[in-house]
Amino acid sequence: MYEHVDQSWRGRPMGLAPETAARIAFRIAEHAATHSLPEVAIVLHGGEPLLLGVDRTRDFLAALDTAISPVCRLNLHIHTNAVQLSEEYLDLFTEYNVRVGVSLDGDRTANDRHRLYRNGRSSYDQVLGSLDLLRKPQYRALYSGLLCTVDIDNDPIAVYRGLLEQEPPRMDLLLPHSNWEHQPPGLRIPRDPDNPTNGDGEYAKWLIAMFDAWNADGRPVPIRTFESIVAAMYGRPSTAEAIGLDPVDLLVIETDGTLEQVDSLKTAYDGAAATGLNVWDNTLDEAAALPGITVRRDGIDGVSATCRSCRLVQVCGGGFYPHRYRPGAGFDNPSVYCADLEEMIDHVAATEAAAGRGGAQTSARAADEGAHSLTEDGFAQLAAGFGDAGTVDWLAQAQSSLQRELLAAVGRFGPQNDGRFTAAWDVLVSLDSTAPAAVAQVLAHPYTRVWAVGLLEGVSRGEIAAEDVYHLEAIAASAALRAGKDLRLPVPVRDGVAPLPTFGALKAGADDRVWINTGSIDDLDFAQPMRHLTGAGLTVPLEDTDPYRIGHTYPAERLSAAEADRWQRAFAEGIDFIDAHLPVYAPGLRAGLRAVMPMEPEEKYDRSASMRLAFGSVGIGLRRACVSAALPLIHEFQHVKMGAVLDMFELFDRSDTALVHYAPWRPDPRPLEGLLQGTYAHIGVTDFWRVHRKQAEGAQREESEQQFVRWRMMTAEAIRQLQASGSLTALGERFVQGMGETMRPWLAEPVDTEAEAAAVRAAAEHRAAFDERMKEGHDGR
Repeated sequence: MYEHVDQSWRGRPMGLAPETAARIAFRIAEHAATHSLPEVAIVLHGGEPLLLGVDRTRDFLAALDTAISPVCRLNLHIHTNAVQLSEEYLDLFTEYNVRVGVSLDGDRTANDRHRLYRNGRSSYDQVLGSLDLLRKPQYRALYSGLLCTVDIDNDPIAVYRGLLEQEPPRMDLLLPHSNWEHQPPGLRIPRDPDNPTNGDGEYAKWLIAMFDAWNADGRPVPIRTFESIVAAMYGRPSTAEAIGLDPVDLLVIETDGTLEQVDSLKTAYDGAAATGLNVWDNTLDEAAALPGITVRRDGIDGVSATCRSCRLVQVCGGGFYPHRYRPGAGFDNPSVYCADLEEMIDHVAATEAAAGRGGAQTSARAADEGAHSLTEDGFAQLAAGFGDAGTVDWLAQAQSSLQRELLAAVGRFGPQNDGRFTAAWDVLVSLDSTAPAAVAQVLAHPYTRVWAVGLLEGVSRGEIAAEDVYHLEAIAASAALRAGKDLRLPVPVRDGVAPLPTFGALKAGADDRVWINTGSIDDLDFAQPMRHLTGAGLTVPLEDTDPYRIGHTYPAERLSAAEADRWQRAFAEGIDFIDAHLPVYAPGLRAGLRAVMPMEPEEKYDRSASMRLAFGSVGIGLRRACVSAALPLIHEFQHVKMGAVLDMFELFDRSDTALVHYAPWRPDPRPLEGLLQGTYAHIGVTDFWRVHRKQAEGAQREESEQQFVRWRMMTAEAIRQLQASGSLTALGERFVQGMGETMRPWLAEPVDTEAEAAAVRAAAEHRAAFDERMKEGHDGR
């Protein structure tokens, strides 16, 4: 770096002054607090950072810790040539948990090509002695890995073996800092910026030789360059600046407090990294807003037009930003290593395919179904409370796209340092390339979204549950089984069984995982095979095995055979009733019902529930005195449809979350979304009782009449409350108007006068009690 074009380092202090250190710490803490960052990563590098000395290094680490640790987690690293590394330094790094990375270019021959003292003496033995020290048990946890600068004059296999001998926890390879003006050393054919893929692949061949040796060895240690390519192929974060389209959030702070872009830009031209900002006068936000920094967070929009049209752009990412520089065109070009990157990526992809993986080169498959447009008639059907098969199928397709977006987020933000997680993700993406229908079937299972959202919420909190992380293994295994791919995959054990989504739960042994061959289901040993309910041509899972069904509350334990038989009879009778007497709901129910989740019954009332995140799933507590399973099926499927509508349309002001709205069936005030959900569901409830009263006899007929009168009055009042809320959007007003138009003729139907009078009295008493509680400041709970 110090031999390149930009020589601004000559005018800066050799070390960090205490007042500058304090100001740097303040600015970083300020930035972390402003953005509520969970963690800040700081790398001390140079030059050679150990030349600062132990005492001044201690003072700087203390300043960072004092300012930043109260605000967020502090992730400290130092990168060194290790010549000055000592026990005194390592004791200090232990105190502040500073991870140590070491520059080493391979074996002795490779190292001595560039890393000699001024008198010509080799530094190799000194560095190896420092690495011996770093590997001692008391310091081993500090050892973060080795960084090797590629020199194609060195033997790649000797370099690989030389690095491996130092037992690094990970390795990384750095291509020489070059660009279109100052091209990489050792090229037999100069690179042409107008034909960037033309070349002899000198660097690709060197990297491929090392990759093949590493792959043949079983990939014994992570090599970030190679793993970044594999990760980007499978839609995971590459974790490397030089690979993929992940946003880069790096900022360099010099010893005088100057804020600069990544220092490798200094190889382009004098002042290329300069920002004109410093920690004394400027915040880090000011630096983050500069075009030279924001362009590296723009993903595919931040690369050249040539790169955007390339088949490998999702993996290559246009190459390392400094390597793109060309006089007269700036950085709006492919990398000078374009030809080498293409050859290398194609080789890695072929290796993955030969191993039976063959990952896609996009993120969890392009969402070609992402553009959704509902017809006016479809919107009107849903607003009325109904929805034919085509309309509900539209909701299902929209949910499929949403689930793919969530899954892509899981792959990008899940724990990339967890080998079990990344292995399962890579299997799933590979299956999505070769057997997309199988993957789609597993993703459509209602509780897959519940799991994905739960995991991402854990990521946001910085507290990811291990059972959520490893459930990805079960999802991948389920998809492989549905695809009939002959793989050997693990399924995690939970609560004494190994849940396999859409199939049930496997018997568990003493280990924390059950390994299965996914070529055939016949050889699998199920403790709880998935049962299914059938009714008039409709078949859905009776879901009492998935661990994420608990969001319904009151989930029933595994049903006995006799209980399952009772469920089958009730379900079939309920579907028959809907087909015969409520046919307007039947096509939509058939198109969207994905699972029935048995709940613990409450014999005094009909217990049922839906989950906002579990499209297609309804929870039902089947009590002995249940009038008909048709009622909870229709009631909860209304909630399912409404949840899917709210995922796609802005029907109300999302900021209206106050608990102030009156719901005639609840003692407590509701948020607007809760009132809208309940009102929509009770259109179906009202309709059920409207029809049922005409079919029932005796006391049941009288009860049905009372229920119809009660629910039509409450639902109509709830619609009025929605219309008067002032929070509906124009689209929301149309939607609620459609709900009201459905209710209007039902309000005109003749009913028993005594039942109507009783309902009017009950409604007045309920509203009076609610108003009194609101005056007292109580919410009724």
